[in-house]
Amino acid sequence: MRSSAEPIHRSSFGRGVGLLMVALLAMAVIIALLADRARTTLEDIRRADRINGVLPTMTMLMEDLLNAETGQRGYLLTQRTSYLQPYRDAIRNLDRRVDELVASDHDAALAPKLVRVRELVRLKMTEMNQTIRLHGSGRHEEALELVMADQGQRQMDELRDVLGELTSSLRAERAAISERRSREAGQTELLLYAGLAMLSLFAAMSTAQVVLRSRELLRAQRRLKDIADNVPALISHYDAQCVLQFANAEVGRIFQADPVALAGKTMDEVRGASNAARMRPFVERVLQGEAVEFDAQQVVDGETLHFHQRFVPELAKGRVVGFYACSMDITERKRAEALVAANERRMKAVTDNLPVFIAYIDADRRLQFANETLRTWFGLDPQAVIGLPIDDVFGQSAVEQRSAQLALALRGERVEFEVVAVMLGKQRHLRSIYVPDVLADGRTQGIFALSIDITVMKQAEAQLARLASSDALTGLPNRREFDQALGNALARQRRLAREGRVLALLFLDVDRFKSINDTQGHGVGDTVLREFAGVLRRAVRSSDHVARIAGDEFVAVLEGLNHPDEAEQVANKIVEAVRAARPADVAITTSIGIATVADGEVPAMDLIALADRALYQAKHQGRDGWAALKWPGEDQRR
Repeated sequence: MRSSAEPIHRSSFGRGVGLLMVALLAMAVIIALLADRARTTLEDIRRADRINGVLPTMTMLMEDLLNAETGQRGYLLTQRTSYLQPYRDAIRNLDRRVDELVASDHDAALAPKLVRVRELVRLKMTEMNQTIRLHGSGRHEEALELVMADQGQRQMDELRDVLGELTSSLRAERAAISERRSREAGQTELLLYAGLAMLSLFAAMSTAQVVLRSRELLRAQRRLKDIADNVPALISHYDAQCVLQFANAEVGRIFQADPVALAGKTMDEVRGASNAARMRPFVERVLQGEAVEFDAQQVVDGETLHFHQRFVPELAKGRVVGFYACSMDITERKRAEALVAANERRMKAVTDNLPVFIAYIDADRRLQFANETLRTWFGLDPQAVIGLPIDDVFGQSAVEQRSAQLALALRGERVEFEVVAVMLGKQRHLRSIYVPDVLADGRTQGIFALSIDITVMKQAEAQLARLASSDALTGLPNRREFDQALGNALARQRRLAREGRVLALLFLDVDRFKSINDTQGHGVGDTVLREFAGVLRRAVRSSDHVARIAGDEFVAVLEGLNHPDEAEQVANKIVEAVRAARPADVAITTSIGIATVADGEVPAMDLIALADRALYQAKHQGRDGWAALKWPGEDQRR
């Protein structure tokens, strides 16, 4: 007969096998989940790499677009063909890079927009070539009209918008991938911990079955030891006096000792006194029956290692008789975290030293990040205002000034605009860009705000405009400005003619100016011209337009005269004032040609020619005087 212990043995063995099968099934599920997670992560990494490869090209496309607009504006301002070359190069670069991008990237989501970008670039290429042909054939006005056409501007705006949308969508997708990877990393870690916890629980229960029930469980214990030895974690068992009862192979590898030889040693002897002292508070808690989980660093052979540790109390009849320790080596993770933190510090140092204001505003219109430019422009500590409503940070009036752009950005639209603001008593001209932070589900969770101080550029543009329209020596408007002013004056004269008003054009020069230059020198000649310009400016009304058109030739446009005699009175006044001026102690005189018109239907060039003919008559009559001609008849005086 078989002893009664045999059914108990079989029952115990069956329970042990059942526990093993359950644990293996759970581990298989966890491994399957981890494998699926690894596949998803690999796909995300490949997609992020493709995006990282495309984004620099998109940045270069935006730079080429900016270069094209710069060349186009330069041509509009100067009408010089030299500005068409950067326009042509930028458009060609755009065309080439778009072709390369279409050929290298087969993303179905990007393809329609890339095709549209290529169509727009080809249209701009055609427009640019036509502009060059028109300009080269002398048809400048047609070339300017083509460049300034609404259709061309709309195409340029659409090209900018499409490129901006492509860049924003790629960056948003990359951010979503990063967020998903970060979120899934924590879930993966939980799965690993769950697997390890399940494995540890199985080892404990199986060991108890072997010790208490049968010699077969001793074999299971050996199997469990083999498993524990191959788990990438430090697994150990201490009694209530902190004497090591068991250690797996990983413990021996880390502390460079035979795990069997370590049995019977205290925690101080196994891990070192300083390392054991760091864990003593947690040991005290686990010996009181509390399961504890913590991170701790251990110095092993002079190298600092980091472990995530979990102490679980061992209970017997409700009393703690020891504890189990499971430690995961997280040194590489800690180093990666330190590297990320260092990168964040470097990135913050870069953003803090950029001459750009960078901020992040969440969907509740609260400031969540600002670089050091906030202190420079607004006098505010960036750390002190984090989390505050932007109305409290920047002031309600400043926020209302940008309310429309903020609303568009919070709805998911990229916004670029210019604004003038006064900050700390200083007026700044800012170019701002609001880039929405859009989640994968389409919700906007915030705005990246970038503002560049373009005050110096605006001042330079204004200075260039002034230089382009004024004479450097006298400060008077130049020929280009005069031509525009005369055309506007004749347009107004068409209306004033119905009220009986007269317009007069005075054409003046300095008598025998070449002789002054030849005998007195160009320095004296320049002084004469400057003083002559001052006399002329003082002799006419502030509403009259005075200009230097060449050398010693000056003009004055007198509008709204009641009678042609008023122009002759002004000419007399100028002649006498010039005669009395004596700049650089040089006696000078002037001759003036007057052309008057009672209506506005005279071409500007014909009126200038009439005034020039009157000046010739004044010279012929002996200089130091004036002669007047009326359009279309003649009436001469001196």
